Amino acid sequence: YWYFKLLNYILGIYQYEGLPDSLPQRELELNLMLTGHAAIFESKGRILTTITELYGFDEYYRPTNATFGNALIPFKNLTFGKDAEIIYNNRIQGSILRCQKVDSGLSTYIRRYARMLADVESSIEAYMVNARFVSYPTAQTQQMARQVEDFNARVELGEAAVLTDPSFLETFRNVDIHPRTNDSLNDYLIARDKILATFFREIGVKFQQEQKKAQLTEDEVTADEQLLLINLDDMLQERQEGLERVNNHFGLNISVKINPAYDRRTYQTKEESVNDNTEDYSED
Repeated sequence: YWYFKLLNYILGIYQYEGLPDSLPQRELELNLMLTGHAAIFESKGRILTTITELYGFDEYYRPTNATFGNALIPFKNLTFGKDAEIIYNNRIQGSILRCQKVDSGLSTYIRRYARMLADVESSIEAYMVNARFVSYPTAQTQQMARQVEDFNARVELGEAAVLTDPSFLETFRNVDIHPRTNDSLNDYLIARDKILATFFREIGVKFQQEQKKAQLTEDEVTADEQLLLINLDDMLQERQEGLERVNNHFGLNISVKINPAYDRRTYQTKEESVNDNTEDYSED
């Protein structure tokens, strides 16, 4: 659930103009964000991209070729600069001097936060179930255990229930539940929101304003903004450089920019237009 939800969030970070009809933005961004690259090529007069495997290398160990297994596209092997061009998601570009293959897309990043969010929600679920009980019943015999189970089942349905075993009161007892932590349900909900905020902050997207700018010095605010913009600008630069190669090769005029809804500088400009009691204009 969280993996696909987070993926859906970030698929709208960039906006393209001038894409040919045969090259949808969704497919381009899915390739970039999940595989770390997108090979752009022409097949039967159409500009396409698909899932590709990179191979070959130049003097700097950058891939020179790509291949794919899409049965609906006849062109199987590509050479960059000759019949295809490549766009990268970020500056890592898939490997480090060919000695270490890395995930230059965002799949590992998304999975990391999806796992944390899933763990928090599992804790919330366990907390809510445990909150229904103030004690656990115990029974010395299986027959007595069945009586307790039947009793609880009838009470849950709103029916009157009676325990009929005369020895029940002598042997039955409850074990009190003593919480091991002082965490409340609200603590888990706050933790979930903070993990989400961190997910967006690490890629430079403004999720929420956790602290009023009046509480920070100007230098601290400036440094924070610069750090938060690094990743988005890095990915934007790689896309722009890749599209420049694509445009020159295929005679296109494709451009890309950060979606204003995801750009922190959009909110910074709005905040500068109000007084010191700045409001948070971000959307969840």
